[in-house]
Amino acid sequence: MTHDLVIVGGGPAGSICAQKAAQLDLDVLVLEKAIHPRRKACGGGLTPRVKDLLDFDFSDVVEREQCGQNFFSPKGMLATFARPGVTGYTVKRDDFDHFLLKKAEEAGALVQQGVRVTDIEEDSENVHVFAGHERYSANIVIGADGPNSTIARKTGLKPRWDDDEIALCIEAAVPMDSSDILAMVGDPEGSERILLEFYFGFIRNGYGWAFAKKNEISLGLGAPISELEDLKGDWKKFVKFFEETKGVKCDLSSQTAARIPVSGIIENTCSKKIMLIGDAAGFVRTTTGEGISYGIESGIIAAEVAKDIISGEPDIDTKTYHARAWNAMNEDLHSSPHPLFSGLAKK
Repeated sequence: MTHDLVIVGGGPAGSICAQKAAQLDLDVLVLEKAIHPRRKACGGGLTPRVKDLLDFDFSDVVEREQCGQNFFSPKGMLATFARPGVTGYTVKRDDFDHFLLKKAEEAGALVQQGVRVTDIEEDSENVHVFAGHERYSANIVIGADGPNSTIARKTGLKPRWDDDEIALCIEAAVPMDSSDILAMVGDPEGSERILLEFYFGFIRNGYGWAFAKKNEISLGLGAPISELEDLKGDWKKFVKFFEETKGVKCDLSSQTAARIPVSGIIENTCSKKIMLIGDAAGFVRTTTGEGISYGIESGIIAAEVAKDIISGEPDIDTKTYHARAWNAMNEDLHSSPHPLFSGLAKK
């Protein structure tokens, strides 16, 4: 059987691409290597842009509403930027990603979990994706399989990331009582909203973070690999500072690591029948590593272009996707989120 679209990867970019493509009446298959819900190393901070992009309510998986940021140096808090309204949200990525994948299924996409793609071949007619002894064929394949993308490597679109193009982070979901969380990072005005916290000076050209959820805080630290000297040592110093500053003891049993692209959109995001979206294509903000909203937008654009290609629209091909995504997001991906953030990240 040949599908209109096979999407490799069921994170936010792949799930929303699948949902949008199914809504456009395409025959969509999603191949996801994990079984959702699954642990995902991520701060879980969402910008308001995510709400603007999605055509459904995701409040059931929102852990906290944001109302601003705290910026810290090793000697203490530098500045607080609080606002009266909602400046964003925090989510647990296991719940959020599972929710989005179910939305893709509800729209009509076929989802197969526990399928690890190992190779891909593109011929004159179709694209063939291989997972062990299984072969899946499609008119178009979308690579939504993250910074370690098999699709990007096997097609040569992005064989590898240089050390200055990708960051390495350590992250832990630290359990905490809800009242303690609000006491530490709650809205100064007394609402149930929280402030995201950013910590500078603990790692070169990177930062640490503390993003609160209902009953846990995502604690993390990362920087470009080219800047790393002793990530584990820097992590220990950062955790010690956090514990001493907040008067808590952190349970780091969930500690894990992740890679994040930080160099912007890659030069080639597509071949004749293949498109890369999300982290696989570098749709991540270079200054902060935030990529959820950009991954979602790239997935929507890829779905729309895939529909036009399969429908035989004139002068539309995968290069159309690259151009539209570049024009929509490239400038924003390289812009600084806040002057203070930009300056401190380099100290």
